[in-house]
Parts: sequence; C-alpha cells; structure tokens
Amino acid sequence: MKLNKVNLFYLLLLFFHVGHVLEEAWGGFRVIGIIGIEWFLAVNWLLFSIPVVIFYFILEKRRWAYLLGMIYGAVMTLNGIGHNIVTIVTDRYFGFAAGGFTGIGLILTGIPLVYYLMGEYREIGTAGR
Repeated sequence: MKLNKVNLFYLLLLFFHVGHVLEEAWGGFRVIGIIGIEWFLAVNWLLFSIPVVIFYFILEKRRWAYLLGMIYGAVMTLNGIGHNIVTIVTDRYFGFAAGGFTGIGLILTGIPLVYYLMGEYREIGTAGR
C-alpha cells in the first residue's frame, strides 16, 4: 500500500471514528440512554465496517469507492461539527452531546480527505473500474 494523502487521511479518519465512538460511550452520549450501550456499540460496529470496506476498494482504485469515500468524509465532518455545535449551544457534554473532542479530529481529517479523494477521482477519470 502506497501511503499517499488519500490513504493517510482515510486511515486518520478511521482512527478518529473509533475514538469518537469510544468518547461517546465514555461521555454518555444521549443516544446510549435510549437504545443501550450494547445496541449503540453494535450499530457503530456496522457503521465502522462500511468505510473499512470502502477503503479496500479505494486501494483497488475503484472509481465508485472514491464517491462513497467522499460521502463518508463529508458525513464524519458534519458529525464532528454537529457534536461541537450542540455542546456549545446546550453547554452540556456528559450525558448529552459527548463526542466533541474527537469531533474536532473528524473535521480536521474529513475535510482534507474529501479534497484529496476528489483530486484522485478526477485523475482516475473513466479509466477506473
């Protein structure tokens, strides 16, 4: 695997994604109180597995995977922004909007990931599979 900017930022985003789920569990994110920690972790395991599979196909230079990777990067960026906005507006973190600290990491890795994915997507053009 060649460690270019797409691969670096994708791996960093996956790292912050895992950290984000752990921070939400530790901080008592509001959804955990509704569905329980077991369901929360099960759903997040599934939601984490999808971008891992997408990353595999990005490594295989599948053009469609670049589009899905851009969506993943954008969703995680919005997730980080949302956690921070809710924390600031409500002035609550524990038991409510936990996830703001790693949300900053999601923002700082999600934005460049989308940018670099767009660049490689254009380079691949119609030659990609």
